[in-house]
Amino acid sequence: MISSGSFLNLIELNPDYVRTLIEETDVFFLNEEEAVGIFGSLENTHTQPGKLLFITRGGKGAAVVQGTHKTELKAIPADVLDPTGAGDTFCGATLSNLLQGQHPLMAARKAMALASKEVEHIGPAALIFNQSPPKIPLDKRVKINEDQVERISAVIQSIPEAEAFNFVSDYYPPINHTLTTDYFFVQTLQQFSFWETKHNRYDHPLIATIDGHECKGSTYLSYGYMRPLDHDPEFYSPQRQADTTTAEMFALFQADDGTDPMPALDLHLSKAQDYGRDMLSSGLTPKDILRISNQATRPLTTFLSILDHIGGYKEDPLRKKSSLLALILMERPEHLLSVSKEEKIQPVIDYHAMRFCLRTGLITILDEILRKNIANRNLVTVGEEWAIRYACYLAVQRLVEVTGLSSGAVDNITFKYNRQHCPEMIEPICKQCAFDQVCAKRKELFQPVIRTTFY
Repeated sequence: MISSGSFLNLIELNPDYVRTLIEETDVFFLNEEEAVGIFGSLENTHTQPGKLLFITRGGKGAAVVQGTHKTELKAIPADVLDPTGAGDTFCGATLSNLLQGQHPLMAARKAMALASKEVEHIGPAALIFNQSPPKIPLDKRVKINEDQVERISAVIQSIPEAEAFNFVSDYYPPINHTLTTDYFFVQTLQQFSFWETKHNRYDHPLIATIDGHECKGSTYLSYGYMRPLDHDPEFYSPQRQADTTTAEMFALFQADDGTDPMPALDLHLSKAQDYGRDMLSSGLTPKDILRISNQATRPLTTFLSILDHIGGYKEDPLRKKSSLLALILMERPEHLLSVSKEEKIQPVIDYHAMRFCLRTGLITILDEILRKNIANRNLVTVGEEWAIRYACYLAVQRLVEVTGLSSGAVDNITFKYNRQHCPEMIEPICKQCAFDQVCAKRKELFQPVIRTTFY
């Protein structure tokens, strides 16, 4: 990995030289003024596939560019004493976090937390404190309830079937099928947005009949992606995904009554195309990625880091779909992905996980307006969604730590009980739920309602 940066005077004198430098390095750092000098505007910033660009923006935060995908991160408040070294702190910490296998956005967020502390002290004093670096701060509108973490963990430990799902079913490829890897790579990236809105509120989930099976959400999606398995195996290739048409996506998801019930079809189409293009640009196939990962010292870390550059997976800082794909490939009977003893799958946070955290009381919403929006199932902002989702991510991490179980086992238990006994559209069936005696019974709460391709 080669990283570099530049400075405004060089950009003004020889912008083409700097553009060449950006093309030749893996990670590049600029401040906002420098980025505008190179690209003309922040909106025009981009990188070649597989490369990263980090742009510092002072009090406005930072931007992370992954190919044509750009994410803006808000600044972390600080009582500035000495601003010297803030940019260097951000660069060094970001690179350190990337080398530890963190997602580019999380690497930048953690670097921003460290830089915010560095400027509160003279020179580099904060960087050599004998303590752990600061964590990404939790939004003040939410909190994690540690007592409830202990109670929920005790119940999970008492459940005999607390083990990871093996991802074997009639809506998945048979064991040892030659296209299993290709199927899961293209199917898992589509695991998002199985619901409809009405009047800016959540209205209903996807439930429809496909090939004789009435099913919901992700199960419906899985049956759809099984359709080409035997008669059109090339469908799963990067080239075909890059060239996917609206008509093909419609046929993939068409219900038995002739309609297409899949919400946000345009987003599913664009993610398929993004995946195909980035895979083609990388020169890799799913089997190549598994081979490279399994040969690495840290297979899981390598696997996730590669997906951080692949459309459909790279956009989510919490890596929901990337972690889910890794979990699938690990837990399938073929054991397609190896993981070292030091590596652990991170929590797979979707709306079922967030609903579980909110209703059981693992997470408390302190802001009354946000709480009402969640209870009323109103559409929320990106910032509101992040506040809740990141808190849930940390809470589920604590469940894994306290129970001593794998993320896959905790995810399987919470998903199973939440979907069976505490679903979206009916009154919770508390008496049949293993968590009944310890649940906070905040049944009025829902998950954040936001149209995202992350989950």
